[in-house]
Amino acid sequence: MMTKHFSGAASEADEYRVFTLRNASDMVVTVSECGAALCGWRAPDRYGRIADVLLEPGCSAKAALWQGRHDDSGVRLLRMENGDGVAQLAKYHLDDDGSLTVEHEVVAMALTPLETASNPCFNLNGATADVGDHMVQIDADYYVEVDAGGAPSGVAAVGGTAFDFRHPAPIGARLGWPDSQLVGRSGFDHCFFVRDHFAGGQGPLRKVARIADPASGRCLQVHTTEAALKFRAGPQGGFIIESRARPELASAAWPNVLLLPGQVYRQTTVYRLSLEA
Repeated sequence: MMTKHFSGAASEADEYRVFTLRNASDMVVTVSECGAALCGWRAPDRYGRIADVLLEPGCSAKAALWQGRHDDSGVRLLRMENGDGVAQLAKYHLDDDGSLTVEHEVVAMALTPLETASNPCFNLNGATADVGDHMVQIDADYYVEVDAGGAPSGVAAVGGTAFDFRHPAPIGARLGWPDSQLVGRSGFDHCFFVRDHFAGGQGPLRKVARIADPASGRCLQVHTTEAALKFRAGPQGGFIIESRARPELASAAWPNVLLLPGQVYRQTTVYRLSLEA
């Protein structure tokens, strides 16, 4: 465990702690009290070379500060109600097979929108190059279109579009498609309905996405109980893939998720990092 300082001025505290998880496969995961964020994941490639597959997020004074501690199963982080009507618990556990389980539990004290995103940004080659060669597969038949300002505007089928990742496809090549949802934009920043959960709501934990880097041999699988995935990737940097309670589409059919006073919401995501044969 180490202590870091905020960038910028903080009103109540000027430092936060970072916790470390290790497994028998030489993986090291770091989790921050700043936003309960996943901020590092060091793992070997097919040649045994260790690199961090996460681009570490910055932590400003505006970020929520959680209280963390190690326990027998991993790291627990707690954020008590602080004027926003919600208390949250986040748990991280790293297994020897490379599975990182992330569990969120949210308790509403008042009517409040659900927010569990921490936006982990991955680059499976350890940031030695961009993610253009990464092969992406997302088990989704539909995605949420956005307008010029990035706001959700409707639901569309992925078939025949740059968003059809039902079979593996490279990020870089898809960014070059003349798709109206990509032209003039910085890349993918869209929500996908995972298969069998188009109607929303939660389901059993199941695999919904797979991303592989041919150069390093590293492969990331995503399992979730949730109805949707947010996928973000551009021509530079890394990619974000994260579970969402449901797509960010404000409509009668897809309202924003609001928790009622006393309501408890639980969410589980498993990221499994391994090597391709």
